[in-house]
Amino acid sequence: MVDSAGTTLMDLITADPSTASSTTSSSSSAALAPGPQPTALGKPVVPASERKSKKATFVQIQNDTISAAKAALGPVRTNIMPQRQKKKPVSYSQLARSIHELAASSDQKSSQKQLVNHVFPKLAVYNSVDPSLAPSLLMLSQQCDDRSVLRYVYYYLARILSDTGTQGSNPGGGIPTPNWDALADMDAIGGVTRADVVPRVVKQLTTEATIVDVEFHARRLQALKALTYAPSSSTEILSNLYEIVFDILDKVGDANQKRKKGVFGTKGGDKESIIRSNLQYAAMSALRRLPLDPGNPAFLHRSVQGVSFADPIAVRHSLEIICELATKDPYGVAMALGKLVAPGGPCRMSCICMMFLQEFH
Repeated sequence: MVDSAGTTLMDLITADPSTASSTTSSSSSAALAPGPQPTALGKPVVPASERKSKKATFVQIQNDTISAAKAALGPVRTNIMPQRQKKKPVSYSQLARSIHELAASSDQKSSQKQLVNHVFPKLAVYNSVDPSLAPSLLMLSQQCDDRSVLRYVYYYLARILSDTGTQGSNPGGGIPTPNWDALADMDAIGGVTRADVVPRVVKQLTTEATIVDVEFHARRLQALKALTYAPSSSTEILSNLYEIVFDILDKVGDANQKRKKGVFGTKGGDKESIIRSNLQYAAMSALRRLPLDPGNPAFLHRSVQGVSFADPIAVRHSLEIICELATKDPYGVAMALGKLVAPGGPCRMSCICMMFLQEFH
């Protein structure tokens, strides 16, 4: 057998292997030189420069696609959690205007809900209350039966009575109230001054504090508490307050009246006992906030009388009053306590009287 080069089979067998290998290799390289080198899988090897060019083209196509999608869909939110909107602060003038409008609204159910949930709590952060709010507050107290609304109404009426009228000087702190004169035009009646408001508020509260109707019991307690914040410089107001408190104590402070007891020896849970205990507490706490009157026998008698009450808070108020009185008239306080002790009387009264007699006699 002879190939194209003229080499026979015998020549290839007898030839030097190294020479034959190099001849075969060189001939093979010459035959494959013009095309790309095959890989182990038989695929052509792509040059590095060509691979980089294809990758850059792919990245560019990907970026162009993402940009087109963003332009079509708009900005994408990365934070899917709902954002809380910041509530704008409500000014004092806005709160005052809301009270006037809601008090005159025909839909009282919706108005009272807005007052309790939004208006009244925000008004409490200010250190004083505009007197021009009194007419609307008094209107609410007459046309409203909701206890939450009434609690706020009597609270703000008490603040109006206790306020000295000087803005920004309240020792209790809080946000200073704007100038009242600048807010007077919001009132439907016209400019409302403190001198106009206080007598109207005192008259309304005095009337409510003297109503003995059981259905009016809760209002009576709140009205009496608010009335004690009236200016103590007024002799007429103090005289009316003492009269109201002494009248209540005269009715609920009878030591000879039998008190119903519960299962564990505490006060009974019947309606009459609860009303009686509430009046004892309200009267003694009101007497505690009134100025001391050491030379008044009636004041001393009512103060000492509270020690024998069933309500524990009323007893505490009574002890606080007589302790202050004892610094001015110790013998009179000891003798007044001694008159309440009967043979076989309560151990509490006996201990208190012995303490005062040993201390001041």
